[in-house]
Amino acid sequence: MLKARIRSQLKLKRLVDELEQTESVIFMLALAVEAKDSYTEGHLRRLSHYSEQLALAYGLSREDARFVRYGGMLHDIGKIGVPDAILTKPAKLTPEEYEEIKKHPEYGARIVAPMRFAKEVGPIILSHHERWDGRGYPEGLSGENIPIGARIVAIVDAYDAMMTDRPYRQALSKDEALRRLRAGSGSEWDAELLAVFMRLVETDELVLPNGSLTEALEKVIV
Repeated sequence: MLKARIRSQLKLKRLVDELEQTESVIFMLALAVEAKDSYTEGHLRRLSHYSEQLALAYGLSREDARFVRYGGMLHDIGKIGVPDAILTKPAKLTPEEYEEIKKHPEYGARIVAPMRFAKEVGPIILSHHERWDGRGYPEGLSGENIPIGARIVAIVDAYDAMMTDRPYRQALSKDEALRRLRAGSGSEWDAELLAVFMRLVETDELVLPNGSLTEALEKVIV
């Protein structure tokens, strides 16, 4: 009996250690993106938090929601491979610059490919710019062919971008952001998922994360 309990405790410790190591890698990669694009710190923290909330509200399991959270945190990790001059350009991108930006989902999927969670998180990173109507990138996937985690991240990514000051425009109001999301329901975004997300926003159930990305990293690696 005692040996069985010891084995169980050792197994639990190994699982906790693996989780902590995985979380540390995720946050450190996210910080690397932040170093290239100062806009992303609050964005990545909020996006991971919002993505997990939407996943749970939609009915995904806690484990699946955790992978969606990782996908939200790492969705833009491929921007490490995009030139700084393009990322921080205050004016409209040229067609050539936009084509370069569009490579970041593929770069990101390659970066996480060696990691334990690549099977679950890689498709989220790769497909978070796909559209429900098939007019997105990089593969032109449509409808339910787009991984559900990517569909979740696409919605919260768009909302947070609208609600944030960018180099080329000021933040929109919540009402205007919701209007634009509603206009893209069933074309740009999954209508069913979007309805759940909009309910979270309209009822003030969407909770902001506490602390900064750096503080989150410190809590994980201590």
